[in-house]
Amino acid sequence: MYILVHLHDPAEQAALCRMLQVWATFSCVSMQVLTQEPGDQGDPAILFWDLDGPPPVRRWPDCPLILCSRDPRQAIGSYCFHPAGFLPKPIPPHSLWTAMDRCAGAWYPALQRLPAFPGRDPFPLPLRELMWAEGDRRGCRLHTLRQTVTIRAPLYRLAEGLPAEVFCRCQRSFLVNITYVQQIAGPCLLLQNGSRLPLSRRNRAGILAAHHQYRRLRYGQ
Repeated sequence: MYILVHLHDPAEQAALCRMLQVWATFSCVSMQVLTQEPGDQGDPAILFWDLDGPPPVRRWPDCPLILCSRDPRQAIGSYCFHPAGFLPKPIPPHSLWTAMDRCAGAWYPALQRLPAFPGRDPFPLPLRELMWAEGDRRGCRLHTLRQTVTIRAPLYRLAEGLPAEVFCRCQRSFLVNITYVQQIAGPCLLLQNGSRLPLSRRNRAGILAAHHQYRRLRYGQ
């Protein structure tokens, strides 16, 4: 699956491609970001199109369409294209993430999922839904917003199959998805659902750096 970006200004196009790569990394989505159609992969999963230039020379593909313009008045005129979203330029990172959330049905099949470990059936848990993992002598407990699942693999083996930019060690027996961290309060991490995880002195600097980078890339903070 791929996302197609068509912006007339090369600098704006490159900036949007970088933001989409960041979104894909932290959302645990396996997807290419292209500026030209490959020709043999069918329609893109999502199309970004620039309204500040000539109209497209062919039909709109059958996929969610997100339109971009420096002129906010273009938003009204773009209704005829039935877009999934309209983004003002320059595009703020948080606006892009909101637009991508509205197109979840297009990229959900490309979600990275928990790797299968020897001795058990594949468990198709999307990594995006894994809030934190807790290790014990029998394996790991995986916590999502809806359930807790136990697997027999040790925590270090689980960590080997997870993206390091997203899942960070906050204590010897805990891995946390940095996108769910709402606040760092002393020796604890406060998550979006109200859960608290221990934060060791040894891991504090790494967690602070990862959390700062995530918020800077997503919210521009």
